[in-house]
Amino acid sequence: MTEAAEREDPAAPVFFLSYWRPDPPAFGAGPPREANRFVMRFFDDLTEDVNNLIGSVPGRDPGFLDVTRGGGELWERRLLHAAGTCQVFICLLSSPYLSGSEWCAREWDLFSRRQVVPRQGPAVHDESAIVPVLWTPLTDPLPPAVAGVNLFMPTRLRDDFRADYQAEGLLGLLRTGKEPIYQAIVWRIAQHVERVRRHFRVEPLHVPGPGDLRTTFERGGR
Repeated sequence: MTEAAEREDPAAPVFFLSYWRPDPPAFGAGPPREANRFVMRFFDDLTEDVNNLIGSVPGRDPGFLDVTRGGGELWERRLLHAAGTCQVFICLLSSPYLSGSEWCAREWDLFSRRQVVPRQGPAVHDESAIVPVLWTPLTDPLPPAVAGVNLFMPTRLRDDFRADYQAEGLLGLLRTGKEPIYQAIVWRIAQHVERVRRHFRVEPLHVPGPGDLRTTFERGGR
């Protein structure tokens, strides 16, 4: 077994799905916040496609989705461990994602600190294992941390498919009944996940807690 293989955690998720949901109440009060049905639909569809491309692992899904927002130390550790060990970071971009949750910024910040290492050949300096996906249309300029990473744009699809994705986002495609376009783009995302996993290794990073992670995407924010 190679040194690289020894460093890889077989239980680590292949991809981490980061999406906007209300931050947990202070001191863990109140009911958990569940992922909405459209996020769950996307996660299930992407999971199925990724499994078809890389093969399923008995007893676990290839992806990680935080389905509740109960808060607390155990919840924080579980979330940070997944973001610190997964191989691909997929984020569903929307205005609330970029400005409405400190945890979205923390998840991004943690993953962006990890080193991306080519499995073979020289490093590709502009390669990223962060995959920003348009979930809803965005009208305001992207904050600096996000603007520096290429938005996911599907290739080898009809121009009108790409245009609808840019205009509507994945959620908009589902809401407006454009199922074939949605399905085609999810398949392209799954192919991108498989390609990143095959060609790159993202070194794990374990942090003791969220205190040192950025809580905003804006320049100068903590």
